Amino acid sequence: MDSYLFPYATFFFVVAVIGVIYSIVTKAKQYRLARRWGCKPLRSPEWNDPLGLRSIIHIHKARAEQLLPVKLGQSMDDIGPSPHTAQRRFLWHRQVMTRDPENIKTVLNSHASDFELGVARGIIATILLGPSLLTKQGQPWKHARSFIRPQFRKESISNFALFETHLQELLQRFHYNDDGWCSSQDLQVLFNNMTLDIITQFLFGQSVKSQNTNAQAYPPSFESLPSHLIQDFPSSLDVASHWVMKAVFLGYLYWILPNRQFKMHRSRIRRFIEWYADRAVECDQTEKGPEEGGRFILLNELARLTSNKLVLRDETLGLILAGRSTTAAALSFLFYYLARKPDVYLKLRSAIHERFGDGESDPTNIDLAKLEACEYLQHCIDEGLRLGSPTSLTAREASRDTMLPRGGGPDGEAPIFVAKGTRITVDIFGLHHREDIWGQDVEEFRPERWENRERGFDFIPFGVGPRACIGRKLLHELETKKLLLTKMAEPLARTELAYLTARLVQIHDGLQAMDTANRPKYDLGITNKVAKGVHLKFHRSAKT
Repeated sequence: MDSYLFPYATFFFVVAVIGVIYSIVTKAKQYRLARRWGCKPLRSPEWNDPLGLRSIIHIHKARAEQLLPVKLGQSMDDIGPSPHTAQRRFLWHRQVMTRDPENIKTVLNSHASDFELGVARGIIATILLGPSLLTKQGQPWKHARSFIRPQFRKESISNFALFETHLQELLQRFHYNDDGWCSSQDLQVLFNNMTLDIITQFLFGQSVKSQNTNAQAYPPSFESLPSHLIQDFPSSLDVASHWVMKAVFLGYLYWILPNRQFKMHRSRIRRFIEWYADRAVECDQTEKGPEEGGRFILLNELARLTSNKLVLRDETLGLILAGRSTTAAALSFLFYYLARKPDVYLKLRSAIHERFGDGESDPTNIDLAKLEACEYLQHCIDEGLRLGSPTSLTAREASRDTMLPRGGGPDGEAPIFVAKGTRITVDIFGLHHREDIWGQDVEEFRPERWENRERGFDFIPFGVGPRACIGRKLLHELETKKLLLTKMAEPLARTELAYLTARLVQIHDGLQAMDTANRPKYDLGITNKVAKGVHLKFHRSAKT
């Protein structure tokens, strides 16, 4: 060997030896911990392989068939009896997938400090969202949540006049015929637009008017904002979100994705929100406070707590992404199933009329307490959330060597060891479709299953534990009115969902699906959506 190469060869040899020794010591330590905790080996699907190449092919094929959430569950069923936690490899990474309530409780709640978002996912999400509540971890996350959470007060998320305004704009898109039937509509598109209008008005005090394509509809206050930023905002959100989801699936290999279009749309999104952040910081808070003209404006209230415009931009964008797609998806799945269950629809309509009156009644008759007390409405919402599972998957990464209570051994009842850095995927869709939990009719839309049912970790549409959706209560209310379902504003989302559902059912005495499929296919992105949309038409009651 040439003498000048010797130092380099020595260096790489020493590094390799150190790496091998470190790996041996680490494995030995993990082996001792696993024995001490009584952990047993975790099972894998038959199609798993050391490099995870077959796993990639399996996922790609399932996505092409628009059945990814279903196929993930079937792959676990194929392992054997009680297959509710399994492992697979994705390239060189070991991953654990679970739909076991006890393991989910451990990951998301009781031992949440052992499981963080993970380096790769945090980096990817931060590329779009910046250091917001959705991307922070540890103490910075706790600080961000304490910054946001107080704003979701009961009075701020129960603005039914706001919901009603945008519901009426939605109804204008229906174009009713003389016989009372509206033209066929893709409700998923309409719900996406409506929920975006709601969340932007809730945050900014005025909506982006995505339901109204007439440029003249924009208020005078938009005059200093370039029109293309307003008009392109909804599509820019979609493009950027789609890129982020692809990147999340790739993990540390996200950098191989082309990102030119993503960067362009990210710039448009940020410029749009920064315009509002500038206004919020510059407005005279001492005179107007967080409400202008009696209207609650979240961004103004946040601006009272900080004048950092980047913080306001990042936290606001996180709330928009969380509050738009999930609620729209929840509404879409709910009406997909209602259109195929006319008996359930009529029973729901009867319950709503009994509680709130017919469509001629003043909508101000609806309040939060009445929505929560309308049991059949809540049962229908929960059943739609169970079957549709808008948040279909969520993932964490072990921040230290730890364990999960079940999944090991032949019967899957023994603890399993989880090494630091292991990715844990919580299969919420699979959990909500377990026959041993929900019965043999698990795939049927049957709201009655919720009567006298205890809620636990077998139903987590908005997550559980410290990172659970702040706005989940709003979602229940909106299931009645079908408005907003956000991951960051769950109370707001549940309320929006309940109110909109109730109002749509209240003023329509029938609805009809425009296709014959009894079960949807799935477009799994940041949220789980109905592939190819929700095409149906409503029949307006003669009384309305």
